[in-house]
Amino acid sequence: MARDLAHELATPHAEVLLARSEGRLIGIAAALARHPDPADPDPWIGLLMVDARLHGRGHGRRLAALVEDRLRAEGHTAVRLAVLDNNPKALAFWTALGYTTVAHRADHRLGRPCAVLRKQLTDGGPS
Repeated sequence: MARDLAHELATPHAEVLLARSEGRLIGIAAALARHPDPADPDPWIGLLMVDARLHGRGHGRRLAALVEDRLRAEGHTAVRLAVLDNNPKALAFWTALGYTTVAHRADHRLGRPCAVLRKQLTDGGPS
């Protein structure tokens, strides 16, 4: 987790949110206002992790909603993220939150195969 966080903090235009409960760090999310590809108009969720001992309690859903709310408040109309092809649990999580697969490609950092998902943050219009 520390390595992933360090990478997100070193990325220009990154915002990192820490989720706490009862004084303990329980999760982390990183949003990128701009994707490294200048042709991509949407901000990205670069990382969302919740303590594995706390899965299934709604923390991930609340953290994702907070990131979406912040992006919406900044005037963004959609958000994207990538899920590794070998992570069906993450894909199920994000699709349950209304994200749809819009592309398949390798991730920018390590070249791993991923599904790119997108969610419309405003009412109306295609996702």
